Amino acid sequence: MKLAVMQPYLFPYIGYFQLINAVDRFVIFDDVNFINKGWINRNNILVNGKANLFTVPLKNSGQNKLIKDIQISENRDRITKF
Repeated sequence: MKLAVMQPYLFPYIGYFQLINAVDRFVIFDDVNFINKGWINRNNILVNGKANLFTVPLKNSGQNKLIKDIQISENRDRITKF
């Protein structure tokens, strides 16, 4: 049996889906500490051929909190505007 374990990402890259396809069991590992400035709640989106950072604002996030315990903020004004 092939097993893969990854942390969740906002808009995962193609390799993430290729890994899911290549294994028998895929586990989303969300009971580990959140990584500040990681890719769990942000990603780049191409706008007119240029990469723009898109970040989903979070409530009380921090490296001492588990990924699964972090919630999305209701303050959507903080999302990067294009």
